[in-house]
Amino acid sequence: MLKFEPNQLFFYLAIYTVIVIIFIWIENRRIRKSLLGKEHEMQRRMYEVTILKELGDRIGYSLNVQKIVDVITGSLRKLLDYSTVSYLILGDDGRVIFHCVLEEPVNNNFIEVVRKRMIEALQTLSGRGIKTEEIDESVSGTISDETNKSPIKSFFNVPVVINDQPMGLLNISSTKEGLYKEEEMTILFTIMNQASTAVSKLENLLNQEKGKLNSMVESMADGVIMVDTRNRLLVINPAAKQMLGITKSGASIFDVLDVLSSKMDLRTKIEESIKTDRLTVEEQLKIQNIILRVLISPVKDAINQPLGAVVLFHDITKEKAIEKMRDDFTSMMVHELRSPLTGIRSIANLLKEEKIKNEQKKYQEFIELIVSNSASMLDLVDDLLDVAKLEAGKFQIMRKPTNISDTIKVRVQSFSSLAAESSVQLETKIEGDLPVFELDENKISQVFNNLLSNAIKFTTKGRIVVSAFLLKKGGSLLKKTTSLGMIWPGIKDFSPEDNELVLAVTDTGIGIPEDQINKLFNKFTQLEQSALSEKKGTGLGLVITKGIIEAHGGRVGIFSQVGKGSTFYCLLPYEQK
Repeated sequence: MLKFEPNQLFFYLAIYTVIVIIFIWIENRRIRKSLLGKEHEMQRRMYEVTILKELGDRIGYSLNVQKIVDVITGSLRKLLDYSTVSYLILGDDGRVIFHCVLEEPVNNNFIEVVRKRMIEALQTLSGRGIKTEEIDESVSGTISDETNKSPIKSFFNVPVVINDQPMGLLNISSTKEGLYKEEEMTILFTIMNQASTAVSKLENLLNQEKGKLNSMVESMADGVIMVDTRNRLLVINPAAKQMLGITKSGASIFDVLDVLSSKMDLRTKIEESIKTDRLTVEEQLKIQNIILRVLISPVKDAINQPLGAVVLFHDITKEKAIEKMRDDFTSMMVHELRSPLTGIRSIANLLKEEKIKNEQKKYQEFIELIVSNSASMLDLVDDLLDVAKLEAGKFQIMRKPTNISDTIKVRVQSFSSLAAESSVQLETKIEGDLPVFELDENKISQVFNNLLSNAIKFTTKGRIVVSAFLLKKGGSLLKKTTSLGMIWPGIKDFSPEDNELVLAVTDTGIGIPEDQINKLFNKFTQLEQSALSEKKGTGLGLVITKGIIEAHGGRVGIFSQVGKGSTFYCLLPYEQK
């Protein structure tokens, strides 16, 4: 066992004490440095959080890059020591924005050097040239001092990147040398990167929503254009281009105004709509062969500030055509009723005279004219009632066993005198041994009345053939008519899917243009065909014919050739027993 003298013991204790004190001092310094580092890191993080919160509070859902950079530059003094903080931003309208904030008085040459360095850096970063005349410059902060000749000794740029596209630069400059370390630069890069990422995500989201809206606008049948408060064209869909006759891809508001220049002052109406905050309507605007209704509506943002206006072009050409046809139809109906009524009134006044009463022959003739005119009006009223029932779905038929051959012969006989007056030869072509069919004989007779009256009206010194035959499932219509010795102008062959009874009236009249055939069974457009003949009519006959045949489960059709004649045919299904 070691033994120490008292003096030695005190010596060793002193050495041990010194060692412990040195160890504690070193450890305290290490802990203090660690704590200071953590405190500094916490300050950095608090600064980042504060800046990001301020960005969120002040810019919200804005995509304004300048506003974002303004927020960051306004908070840098809490983090860095600098003489100037500047930004250079590429604007949406092609302009370049340069703004310098002076934290310390510097001379104008200091600012100019910062600007030139930033322009060179942004040109390299963006790959585009920047001309001096494109730059909008501004300076704020403390006043400049031309007596301060201190040059730039510390300088660094932070790129502003949105969706991988360089949008500008943020610059920190100072008259002090070696001021900015990697740590400070990293903080600023991190803040700018987080802000850029948030804006990029928002821009992508807005672009997606904008894409959806654009797709919807592109597919609209109505023409749509949108302009901003400076009358710049923001949106024009294909329908608007087609209506206005604009063929160029990059259309501008001037192209739209040129088309409308002689018809309406669109720019003034847009300005009035925005100013008065009201919908403006131009009821009728004719451009070439189309008629448009124009609606102009102001567009505002969430805080009720005007953003521009939307102009909608609605094609009302068909509505106007239908409106005109309805007016013509009403006028024609009034005329058809007025003519016999006028005749009846005139004859009634004549019958009051004693002289007419004593002339029995004339008296009887006038009575017959009254009966004839009354019958004409009654037929017209019956036609109108039938059409009304058809449109309301209340038209009914009463089926009973019908000998179609007898029905045709009776109808042809009744029209023989009328045909003779027009020098028209009336014939029948009925297939032998036709069976008895379950039909509404009165309604089928009405069909023949309508078809025969039309055929005689549009045939002069010609020939009309009324035919009836059976066309079996899968049979050829062309072969069948040929085998019966009939010629149907403009015939197109087809084969039915079921057994059908064919009823037809063929004439050698003026024929019908192919583009007019689809319009024949409309009570309004039928007037165009009637206008070709001196013998006017209501044009309701074919409408009623179609309704009667469809009520029997059949269908109607037309074959025609201009100058050769027409065949109106009806196909009625039947079951072979």
